[in-house]
Amino acid sequence: MSVTVTIERMDGGPHLVLECADDLAVAFFAHDASSVGTDPFDAHAGAGTPDLITDDDITVINQTMRARSPHDQWVTFTHNTEPLPWMAALDPSWDLFGLSEPDWAHVRPVVEQALREVIGPYRNLAVATKVLHLKRPGIVPVLDSLVVDQIGGAGKQPIEMVSHLRAQGIANRAAIDAIRGRLATTIVDGTPIHRSPVRILDGLLWTSHPRTSLAAKHLIGWERVMRPGGPSR
Repeated sequence: MSVTVTIERMDGGPHLVLECADDLAVAFFAHDASSVGTDPFDAHAGAGTPDLITDDDITVINQTMRARSPHDQWVTFTHNTEPLPWMAALDPSWDLFGLSEPDWAHVRPVVEQALREVIGPYRNLAVATKVLHLKRPGIVPVLDSLVVDQIGGAGKQPIEMVSHLRAQGIANRAAIDAIRGRLATTIVDGTPIHRSPVRILDGLLWTSHPRTSLAAKHLIGWERVMRPGGPSR
């Protein structure tokens, strides 16, 4: 049985319906350079120095996440040898889709502070969230331009987009759990694919965008369909 994921847009546009989302996730996580190959991004998620941003983190996003972020724009962080207090406040165990509403009310301002600290001149939303996802892969999604476009997030505050993705993740949690199970049985280079729920939803949004660079090689035979849907959930 195929898995379907349905995403509501922040701007009220048509829902994004991903049929066979488990197959799409496998296509992404088994082939994209951010996930497989030599020293990929996902291999570093949650594995580095937990409460610091290092030069190695910037190298990772530049080499495997299509970023072009100059190292000198990160020196305010990378030259710091003491734990970043706002990073340390982000509990590595937090799961964006698993937190209760009261817990999210507490966690949301902590995430917002981290976003505020990292986003700045020459550190746009895309590269900032790539770095933060490396540090906290369970709570911070990668909000690059394609993902923002998919959710209709243009003009919205970063924390609003995170909150929206949380709502969509909760609404699709059974589907995402099924996809995690499918990925765990997919062996690439002798290793099962294990990804956080946040990363799975983020990967699905990115891969299903018409401009994704994965499309030409690994999505031949897929199609995008526009049709009337049912009432809004």
